[in-house]
Amino acid sequence: MKIKRNTNSKQSGTMEFLVYREDSKYVGVCLTFDIVEEGKDPVELMKSIKEAAELHLETVIKNNLPDDLLNRYAPDEYWQKYFEAARQIEHRPTSRSGFLTISPYSSAMMPQFA
Repeated sequence: MKIKRNTNSKQSGTMEFLVYREDSKYVGVCLTFDIVEEGKDPVELMKSIKEAAELHLETVIKNNLPDDLLNRYAPDEYWQKYFEAARQIEHRPTSRSGFLTISPYSSAMMPQFA
């Protein structure tokens, strides 16, 4: 699956998230940075996966690591779930097939490191 998008940088970009149910647990994914977590509470899991992504972003900025680390996308299987959940939400707004979040960021939002 080829997904076209703008390239993230230390100055600005977008983080995309998905939380979905799988058997008796929930899976949370930061699709942009390929970070995956599991949990029992979908709301807490979304908070946790967002915190992990923010820490990843802060680490890349603080240590002046390559921008490639801000464009390390999750495998296609997760993107397929993301697009399927988006389609279901679009066609049935009351459906809770997955939680989707897109979070833009800019360097102005991040802590400044010396």
